[in-house]
Amino acid sequence: GHMGMPGIEQAQLLSDIFAGVLAKYSPSSVAVIGCAGGNGFDRISPAISRVVGVDLNPRFVAETEARFRNRVENLELIVGDIQSHEVSFSPVDLMFLGLILEYVNVDSVMARMPSLLAAHGHIVTVLQLRTVGYQQVSSSPFKSVHLVGEVMHLVSPVQLQESVEAQGYVQLESRNVVSNGGKQFQVQVFGMTPNNSLQARRL
Repeated sequence: GHMGMPGIEQAQLLSDIFAGVLAKYSPSSVAVIGCAGGNGFDRISPAISRVVGVDLNPRFVAETEARFRNRVENLELIVGDIQSHEVSFSPVDLMFLGLILEYVNVDSVMARMPSLLAAHGHIVTVLQLRTVGYQQVSSSPFKSVHLVGEVMHLVSPVQLQESVEAQGYVQLESRNVVSNGGKQFQVQVFGMTPNNSLQARRL
């Protein structure tokens, strides 16, 4: 496609992380924010009954539709900005945000989560970490997706955790992943603890 080598490796890494969380949490519905051309959609099992993809770039959304319309049942594709209330869909069990939070206002994205995520759902995020000897922006497959002139800014895992916890979620998992090229990423999973979700349902 249109990606350089680092982009391909990064896409593969994201796809692997996505496949791993799908296997671990067995969601019946999933949303991929910044879906690009449908990276990782080939890892979605038929057991998942609903797939939502959101991307700012209409070309990428069209590409995803062409590739997966016949392979994924109940594919909902939305062109738009997850930060905006114009982007809306029925709550999903798993929300995947892979290398997208670097381009948005983290707090405004996380403020959307309670209305888009099922009570027992999980938020899975992948952040790029500062890696010595690397330019911050490699030829990422997502660079062209974002508003022109929008600058990538690294988000610290702690900053993200605080932002998500402000919405009432807790961090369930946090791990460091290193790509074959030596770049470092942080994978974090957030959700409700059983007590939290009971309270949420009671309200």
